[in-house]
Amino acid sequence: MILTLDRRAGADVALALVHMGIVAVAGWRFAPAGAWATVALATAGWSAAPLAAGLTRVDPGPEALAWHVGVRLTALASVAATVGACRTTVQRLMRTEDALALSLLRERDSARRDRLTRLWNSRALHEALEREIYRCRRYGRPFGLLVLDLDGFKAVNDTGGHEAGDRVLQTVGRLIRENCRATDIPARLGGDEFAVILPEASSLTVPRYALKLVDLIARAPFPAELPRVTASVGAVAFARAPGSAEAALSAADEAMYAAKRDGKNRVVVHEPGAA
Repeated sequence: MILTLDRRAGADVALALVHMGIVAVAGWRFAPAGAWATVALATAGWSAAPLAAGLTRVDPGPEALAWHVGVRLTALASVAATVGACRTTVQRLMRTEDALALSLLRERDSARRDRLTRLWNSRALHEALEREIYRCRRYGRPFGLLVLDLDGFKAVNDTGGHEAGDRVLQTVGRLIRENCRATDIPARLGGDEFAVILPEASSLTVPRYALKLVDLIARAPFPAELPRVTASVGAVAFARAPGSAEAALSAADEAMYAAKRDGKNRVVVHEPGAA
């Protein structure tokens, strides 16, 4: 590279460009300590190269040598400082962009979460349910759906007020969330009604999970002074895709209301082909 530049621009220009290029790369790649160490080495190399190669026919005096070293040091330091400032600016912009992207993701996630329980909200559940229906229709993958409604929740609000009702909903939301698989999609539909999508769940595992939820809520640590709260759950295991998300929810709702009619605090399993 030096020889090519030497032929086209002269040795002095070639040495200047090569050492400035080295410093520019170091200023971009290295931390400040490494960049300034490179400036010092490049200055020494640039100053010594003409003498070692015999490009200077007359030995310069101390004052002239100091002047040339100072000029070269200033030039290389300016290159390093400029490149370092550009590097810092680019890094700051990238951090800002990452922070904005993360903030947008959090905002998007927050808009799909229920404020009280931090479960997914009804909109997110419908979107996830449409995806599961598509997977079931396209690939034949089964899934389950639970709709859960609390028994005795109105009495809690009447006795302890809405604050007590909110605490009950938060407890139920936590129980559902902590007892789901990583792939399950728990949501609050509104009021005291919840739903859980169970991807890859069979007709055996769906009722078992529903019974587990009923048992957990019946034994939940609700305040003793509040009326007893239990859960009625409608469960559906889909081996074949339902016609729509609304049809799937309607089947689970029908089973949930049957559980309430049968005495509450229980699970009723809907057979997709039976209705």
